[in-house]
Amino acid sequence: MRVRTVLAAVGMAALLAVPVATATESDQAVVAAAKGNVEWTIALPNPFGVEVGNDLKFNARKHADGSASGKIHYIQTVEGESFEFKIDVTCLEFYDGNRAKLGGVITWSNDETLPVGRYGWFQAFDNGKGKDDPPDRSSLLGFGDEAANEAFCNSPNLPRFGPWDVEGDIKIRP
Repeated sequence: MRVRTVLAAVGMAALLAVPVATATESDQAVVAAAKGNVEWTIALPNPFGVEVGNDLKFNARKHADGSASGKIHYIQTVEGESFEFKIDVTCLEFYDGNRAKLGGVITWSNDETLPVGRYGWFQAFDNGKGKDDPPDRSSLLGFGDEAANEAFCNSPNLPRFGPWDVEGDIKIRP
């Protein structure tokens, strides 16, 4: 009797693990993407008056229904102190064929002035990987509220500061 109970439980668990298609799954198809793993240093002299180290990783997707998803991980180092942010992507827009604007809600931060629930955003430029292509580029992250995040993504404007040449790779697939 015990074996039957175990087999029935295993069978039910297997049945529950099978994904059930929903009417909205086709709306979640990925239609464009942006990803990168880059770093760069803004050396002196610069507008900030201090050397700024940046480490940025991101993987974002634009879905057929217009929504965006993905993750951003950003570390900025200034005068020996590092500020780290993890962000869930909520907006992703493409411009000029090689430029993406990404933004989202901060889910983890070690900077008490930019807590969880605030928003962060940036621009990334994919300049190719041929030997004669210029390096990929990125802006710094900007921070604010949800309305500013959406306004940023939906504006074709270029960065106010930068962009800076980066080491690593950015891939933009609009």
